Amino acid sequence: TSMLLDYIAVRLDGAKANGEDFRINLALNDTGEKALIQVRNSVLVYWVGESSDEANVTVTMPRKSLEQLALDPTTAPAGATTEGDAAVFERFLGMLDVFDPSFNIVLP
Repeated sequence: TSMLLDYIAVRLDGAKANGEDFRINLALNDTGEKALIQVRNSVLVYWVGESSDEANVTVTMPRKSLEQLALDPTTAPAGATTEGDAAVFERFLGMLDVFDPSFNIVLP
């Protein structure tokens, strides 16, 4: 889970996240894992195994959906449910960059 959240943190577009300050409780309903995600100061930080009563939204999904979110944030995570302010989760998804998988590592 921590490696997936690391990858999602890399995808966060700092310009889109500018001025945001929110917390998301993430619960993986098939593995029992949980994490607290915070976006603040244009940076995503997370704590695996933690949650917060002060989170803006709780998102519950299967681990496979988190994997899909990490790989392609343009596709809504299948089986995800929200409790609380669902608009926060939607805004968060909109802050994630989509990388071009065929970029040139070395130019000819």
